Amino acid sequence: MDASPAIGATIFFYIVAFIVVMIIGAYLTYQVSPSKREHRKAKRNKPID
Repeated sequence: MDASPAIGATIFFYIVAFIVVMIIGAYLTYQVSPSKREHRKAKRNKPID
C-alpha cells in the first residue's frame, strides 16, 4: 500500500483549510473595520475636558 497519495491529500487539505481560514478572517476584518474606524476617529476628535 502506497502512502504518498494519502500524504498529498492531507497536505492539499491543510492548504485549502488555511486558505479558507484566511478568507474568513479577511472577510470578518473587512466587516468590522468601518465601525472600528469610526469609533477610533470619534475618540481622537473628542475634546479633552
